[in-house]
Amino acid sequence: MKKYIQIITVSFVILFLELLLIRLIGTEIRIFAYFSNLLLLGIFIGSGIGMLIKKRIPIAVSAILLFLTSILVVSGSLAGVTDQLAPLSESFFWFQSSLSSVWGVISGLFLTLLLFLLILGIFIPLGQNLGTLLDNDKQLILVYSLNIIASLAGMWFFQAISIWQLSLYIGIAFAQLLLIFLVNNSWQKLIVFSCFLFSLVIIFFNFLSIENPTIWSPYQKLTLIPQPVTELKQQEYLLQVNNVGYMGLLDLSDNYKNNLKEKLQQLGAVDSVNWQFSDQYSLPFVFKPDSQDVLIVGAGGGNDVAAAVRHGVKNIEAVEIDPKIIAFGKQYHPERPYDSPTVKVYNDDGRSFFKRTQTKYDIVIMGLADSHTLTSSLTNVRLDHYLYTQESFQEIKNILKPGGLIFLTFDVRQDWIGARIKKNLVSTFKTEPLIFSMQDVNYFGWGGVVFVASPDPSAIDNFLSTRTDFKNFVSNRRLDFNNDINPLTDNWPYLYLDEPRLPRIHLGISLFLIILLLLFKRLTPWQGRFQWDFFFLGAGFLLFEFQNISKTSLLFGNTWITNLFTISFILLFILLANFIHAKKKISLRIAYIGLALALVSQFMVPLAALNSLSFYNKLIWGSLFLNLPFFFSGLVFIIKLKEVKLKSVAFASNLIGSAIGGILEIFSFLLGNNAMLIFSLVLYSLSLAPFNYLKNKFFLKL
Repeated sequence: MKKYIQIITVSFVILFLELLLIRLIGTEIRIFAYFSNLLLLGIFIGSGIGMLIKKRIPIAVSAILLFLTSILVVSGSLAGVTDQLAPLSESFFWFQSSLSSVWGVISGLFLTLLLFLLILGIFIPLGQNLGTLLDNDKQLILVYSLNIIASLAGMWFFQAISIWQLSLYIGIAFAQLLLIFLVNNSWQKLIVFSCFLFSLVIIFFNFLSIENPTIWSPYQKLTLIPQPVTELKQQEYLLQVNNVGYMGLLDLSDNYKNNLKEKLQQLGAVDSVNWQFSDQYSLPFVFKPDSQDVLIVGAGGGNDVAAAVRHGVKNIEAVEIDPKIIAFGKQYHPERPYDSPTVKVYNDDGRSFFKRTQTKYDIVIMGLADSHTLTSSLTNVRLDHYLYTQESFQEIKNILKPGGLIFLTFDVRQDWIGARIKKNLVSTFKTEPLIFSMQDVNYFGWGGVVFVASPDPSAIDNFLSTRTDFKNFVSNRRLDFNNDINPLTDNWPYLYLDEPRLPRIHLGISLFLIILLLLFKRLTPWQGRFQWDFFFLGAGFLLFEFQNISKTSLLFGNTWITNLFTISFILLFILLANFIHAKKKISLRIAYIGLALALVSQFMVPLAALNSLSFYNKLIWGSLFLNLPFFFSGLVFIIKLKEVKLKSVAFASNLIGSAIGGILEIFSFLLGNNAMLIFSLVLYSLSLAPFNYLKNKFFLKL
């Protein structure tokens, strides 16, 4: 019984710590918010190396390194890495100035390497512990199933922490506490318990250092900062996301504007403000003052909603993906727009809402929906990517009334980003959008570049011909962008990448990971023979999981709930494979044939066919269809695992293969998401090749 408790504990800790460290480090060190799968690969490689190496490493090492990592993160010692690496950056990661010196870049690379090695080191003893338990048990299917169930529990418990709005540093202490149950001798218990106590100290001082309301949502860290009250401003708030200014909760009421006008008159500066048009949040209702039905996507703290309420819109539907941002808006927005009876709030992904709404709208407002985080550590896709694709704009067009408008605001920092949005609007609405900048107005928010389009090709021109005052206002702000650029599609949704290519920073880090693996092979004795078939099974599995999560998010919405249930379904299908094989032995040939057919069927059935189903049919049949390959790959894995002597080496080969599959994900930037399905099919096919025979015959080396 004790060994089963250990299997459950170490499996729970590995997945719980995996999710926790990816979220924590991605929050506090901004580069990892856009490149969190680097951490995931480090975790896979660390766990795999732990299962392979012969030298025993105590669990206490994991506790010590976990404590050191939390110290580095909470102290802010690594906070400058993003700025230091700015010269190496790609614009789709972050908008940084490239002022760092050569030594700054070297320092940033050193700190990144240090962090990566710490993460690697945390998981080496954990992986070794899990591998030892797998090798020493004859009831393989039971033990492997317990591993899956405990991993599932670790994932759900991590999400519960986010729902409960608990600091992730509490999760660090909880993980340290669990590590105590994995050690047997007294001195290790003392070390691990000491790390647990020190982690509690970190939590205490971190709590004392928090000056403003801070919560951890299912997506990101949110901090609300009260802004100074001045002659011109009453109480307003700045909402930070992952320690970066993200949005203001602004008082733009008529009372504020009247007071502002009076103060500016006293200062002799009133002529600097156009009182009719300078408030960007009110501009949609300049175009359509008689709007009755308005949809706001990316409603955030409520500025767009407040403008719609002020203009007397009878039906306002506000969609925001982060439930905690909605909660902040309801509690702290100065105008309390979410309290209005005309407002319906939906905690949902915009694409999901477009598909299920039955309302036709006068205006669809997309409010500065630029994301600071990836949807999952298993993808390269950010939360906002799918909002700006051709398919998304077509869905918006379908829910507009004949004379309706899309009013889109975006913080355009690169001309090609503006060009890409423009191109997709032109291809959807078959006419040039009106484009102008509001970035020069300081009294009514941060501004942005505004794109306005309509299903009625003449609607905007007709409006401008009757409102010469507004036409004059936008004339000096008009913008245009070169239309010669690749469009955004659901297959290639990378808004922040200038063209389909392999990003330099991804290539550099991928090369580093491959070199690291080769060095470990040379410097550290490994046990057993590397299992190439398990390697390719792991690589194919992770690539298909990447592609599957992207598809599922388009089917059910790009939300944390979708990601949670998608990964849960994957693990449940693996459990089902274990159960069926335990009850009735399945041949490897049948399992591979089933896997091939399930993968090929992914090419044959378009996603649009699943989207046409009713919600519950889509939930049942869509989930079954998209996840069926995981059932057959689970069968292949358990059948082959029973045949090998050292289960730990097979597991390690599989994890390292998963890491290589994660590296291959970068080709989605070049070829699109759908190509990853082809890569998966090829990799799964390679698991059939007799690599161990070829290695002996031709003296191939890892």
